[in-house]
Amino acid sequence: MNTARAELRKLLTLPSLRLTALLTWTANLLLTYAYAAAESGGEPIGDNAALAPLGYTQAGFLVLGVLAATSEYQAGGQIRTTLVAMPRRLPLQVAKALTLALVTVPLAAATAATSALTVGEPARIPAATAYLTLSTVLAASVAGLVRRAEPAVLLLLVAYLVVGPLLRARSDAVAVYLPDTAALDPSLGAVATVVWTLCALTLAALAFQRRDA
Repeated sequence: MNTARAELRKLLTLPSLRLTALLTWTANLLLTYAYAAAESGGEPIGDNAALAPLGYTQAGFLVLGVLAATSEYQAGGQIRTTLVAMPRRLPLQVAKALTLALVTVPLAAATAATSALTVGEPARIPAATAYLTLSTVLAASVAGLVRRAEPAVLLLLVAYLVVGPLLRARSDAVAVYLPDTAALDPSLGAVATVVWTLCALTLAALAFQRRDA
């Protein structure tokens, strides 16, 4: 419990996380109204008007996860202090993932609600909230493996915003295997998002157990 409280305090006091959260929600708000204006003007938005902005603002949640995971590995090496206070690494890793999810849920819910309520589809909120939260935890796990913010952000953004869309454009059959499919079609991509997140968490935990600080 003390570990969870310490992790929660750390996340809530990181200026970079607060700024990322604010910018992400603001960007989603602007995109939501841009999509709404385009739809009212007769532009074809498709069947995913409630989720379309999230295809872009999910990038903010990926950055959020990366910053949360790599903040302790920056100059100063805070991770060493953390391990002195909590040498049992597996419970520490679990606490990190759970507290990050806890911190992310309100932002994810607010972001999802902004898009879904604007187009009158409140039923979309729970699935979108879960997707954004899982994506943040997945990003943190990848960043825990890389341990540096810049390459982790680059890897995730390329995977989510370039590789995923290109693969889906070439073949609809691969959509069910991609972690970002749930951003626009939760019914099709939910399982993949959960599986990718669990795999990333497992790999990050194993690496954290075996590596030096």
